[in-house]
Formats: sequence, structure tokens, C-alpha cells
Amino acid sequence: MTDGNLDIASLTRAGFGRTVNDTVELDETFGKVTMEGDDKQARVRYDLAKPSWSDGVPIDTADLMLAWAASSGYFRTPKEGSPDGKVDFGGVTTGLAKSAYIPEIDEGARAIEVPLVVPVVDWRTALDVAVPAHVVGQKALKIEDPIEAKEVVETAIEESDTAKLTKIAEAWTSAFAVAEDGKASEEALLSSGPYRVAKITTDEVGQEVDLEPNPEYAGEAKPTYEQVRLTPSSADALENIGDKVDVVQVTPTKGNRKQVRDLERRDYGVANANDGTMWALILRTDRGVFKRKDARTAYLRAVPRGDVSEGGAGEWAEAYEATDIVLFPPGGEGYQIATEDSGFSTKFGASEDAKAPRGASVCVSYDKSSAYAKGAVDALANAADDEGWTTTDCGAPSADKVLAGNRWNAVLARIPIPQTPDEIAEQWGSKGGENATGLGNRERDRLIDELARTADPYAARDVRVKIEKTLVKDSIIVPIAMNPTVTVADKSVDNVRPRSGPVAPLVSTVVEWSPTKK
Repeated sequence: MTDGNLDIASLTRAGFGRTVNDTVELDETFGKVTMEGDDKQARVRYDLAKPSWSDGVPIDTADLMLAWAASSGYFRTPKEGSPDGKVDFGGVTTGLAKSAYIPEIDEGARAIEVPLVVPVVDWRTALDVAVPAHVVGQKALKIEDPIEAKEVVETAIEESDTAKLTKIAEAWTSAFAVAEDGKASEEALLSSGPYRVAKITTDEVGQEVDLEPNPEYAGEAKPTYEQVRLTPSSADALENIGDKVDVVQVTPTKGNRKQVRDLERRDYGVANANDGTMWALILRTDRGVFKRKDARTAYLRAVPRGDVSEGGAGEWAEAYEATDIVLFPPGGEGYQIATEDSGFSTKFGASEDAKAPRGASVCVSYDKSSAYAKGAVDALANAADDEGWTTTDCGAPSADKVLAGNRWNAVLARIPIPQTPDEIAEQWGSKGGENATGLGNRERDRLIDELARTADPYAARDVRVKIEKTLVKDSIIVPIAMNPTVTVADKSVDNVRPRSGPVAPLVSTVVEWSPTKK
């Protein structure tokens, strides 16, 4: 999904739970999710409360079964006892890919039980009830009555009816698309969240989406505003605040620093958050001076992270939140425990062991088009020189080129905080496609596999901390700072508290906004 689609989904889609920072927030007004059994016989039960779609049709087991079919990828590959053929709903599968067989349905309780081959870490958020089963049935199978349509969808999944499932999967992927001109059927815009889409308009700038409260929403978060308009950001957005727009989120730059500061001094609301990515210094271990672990450790000890970040941020230094951890965002309980247990501060604190080996030269890659990266590398070079490290420039013309070539020894890059075991494996596993270090670690790979199978949230947190410790032990990365966002709100809007992270960082908290009391 695009960032814009995620913004809309955060307001129009309800669910059992969602991840905020490193915590899963459960919504029992939508339903409850529980896990029973052991490593050999784990079962997840998804038990609905009484939510409805915005057209008044209840969300029930048919919607859960359809969500399971899409989230599990179960019908992509024929299983024993299932028909020949392949049915692909597209998209990304979740931990429900470990389903042992088709879920059992408890119609009376509006619940399904999913049997798993092994426990999975994301069981509380794995079932995404994204689209209404009755609309899918109507579109795919040409059934007019919504109740009959969803019943046929449910039966097709229960019976592994490949012919019907193929049509259902096609409707899943195509029936809810919005055309470039903003046209979409009323059924395609159905909502289960606090807001529903009222109108989509398109012009040369992009698409504007008007939202209105969903009268069928039964959750606790009740909207205050009767209309919310999402509009594409523009270069002059800050100039239009209080006129054409009421709330703006921008990336802090040298060019907008004075403008934001002046607005803040006139009592406009200004709040900093981060976009779920961090700036970090990563070392390449399979060539040059950093083949040796002691050299890597010494160099990373020579990095004054605060000075480096300030060199890049300039007047925006306070917006760049410092971080000591790679696998947890700042602020959560997991982050605190990781800072206590990872050994980072002890290993990479100021030390006499930061001195360079004789003649050591480090070619640093970075994005030359980024003012932050350029300033940070300049500060890094000055500090490293004091410890005997000679810095040469391996800068790249853009962010997507910083890992190109084989000259660089270190890279200052902006990387996401991985959310899932698969993302951790991709970024830090021995065979990870995004592992820029050239270093594998069997213990880290084993722990990532263990994390994927750890259902208890506290145990999962502790396994993730152990993975963090392997990164510290290998001396391959130091985090510098979180990449910030800055939100400015007009004086007329109160309680604008942007959420840090990659998903809907601004609008996910719209239901908390309210008019300023006069």
C-alpha cells in the first residue's frame, strides 16, 4: 500500500489490534484474540464483538475467513486434501502462513479458530479484515443479496472450491481499486473504522480525500470533526496554514526552520516525531580495515554520535532524537530493556581504544543530496581524524546509490526499524538482501527464527533484545538519530499529537483532535 492508502486505512479500518511503536494495541470493541495450546498444537481464536461495515452489514465469520485466506496464502500452493490449482490473493502474507489447515468456524460466537503448525509472533495482528466479504461475493459471484453473497464466500473457503476462490481472489485484488480520476463504487469505499470516505477528487496536484464519521462504528474512539480532508502536501503548505489547511506535517530542512519557529512563537502548535527510520553508521566487514573486529570496535568508539547528528541537523538538532538501539524505536518498554541489556553504552562509550591502527583510512559513503548526511559526515571526519582515522569521500549522488561499488568501508544511511522477523532477517540475517555489512552470524539467524515462533509477547521482546546484542557484539553499526517529522497545527485545532513510526504518522490520531476551546 502507498503512504496515502495507509493514512486512509488508519481511519477507515478497524481490527483486532495494531502495532504502535513496539507495542500491540488491542481493540476489544472490535473483538478479542487469544492463543491456546503449545508448540505442537497452537490455535489462535479470533472472536468478534459486534462490529459492522458502514453500510450496516455485520462483520462476521465470512469476513474473518476471507481475511484468513488472503493473509495466510493457504490456497497459493495446493495442500494435502485440497483441490489442484493455485489461488493467489496477492499482497503480503502474515504469520498465518503457518496455518495447519482451514480454520474452524463458530458461527454462533462470530469466531474462527486457526490451527497453526507452529506458534507465530504476530498472531494478535495477523488477521487483517481489510475488505467486506459480502461485497467480494457480490462482485465475484454475481450474487445480489449481501448475506447470501458472504455465505457463499465462506462456504467456498471452507470447501476449498478453486473455481469460486479464483473469482473471489480476483475481486479481492480489483474490486476495491480507485481510478486515477478518483472514481470508485460506493461498495469499494465501505469502512469499518471511525471514518468513511465521502468523496475523492483529483486535480493536477493529486488526489484529495474527504472523510466523514462512520455512523456504524462501535469503537471507543469517536470523531469530533464532521469532516476531515486529506490533501497532498505542497511546497507552500506552511504558508497556507490556517487558510487552506489546518494541520501540516513536513520534513525539517534549513529552508523551513525560520518559518516553523515563527509559527511556534505565535502559538501555533508544533510537535516533533519520527518516521520510523534512523540514521546509522554501518561498517563493511569483508574488505579493507574493518575485516578485523577490533578495528571496527575502535572506529565506532571514535564516533561522537551527538556531534555527528548535530553536524547534520544544524538548527534542527533538537528534532533529531538520539537512539542507542537498532531494533526498537525510542520510548517503549522494549527500547528501555534493550538499552539496559544490549551492552551498547559500555562497548561504544568514550575509550582510549578508539585510536586507529597505523595508516587506517576509511572511505565513507553517504547521500550527497542530503544536507543532513553531508553535514554529519563532515563532523564524523573531523572527530575521527582526532583519533588517527583518515576519512575519504565515497559519497553517492542519491540515497539509492550509497551501497553501490566496492570502495566504501562505512556508510551513513537512513534505515527502517524492522517490524517483523522477516524484516530483521532481510536487514541483518546472513542471507539478507539488505544486509550491507557482508557479515553473517549463525546465532543471530537462529534467534531470528526463534523470534518468528515466539508467541508470548514478553518472551518475543527478550529474543529481540538478544538479537540486538549480537549486533553490538559484532561491532557493525552505531545508530545516530531518528529521522524526524515536524507537525504544525493551526491555533484552531487542539490535541494534535503526531505518532512516530512508518504508518500514518499524522492522521492516525485524528479522532483525538478537537476544536480549541475559546
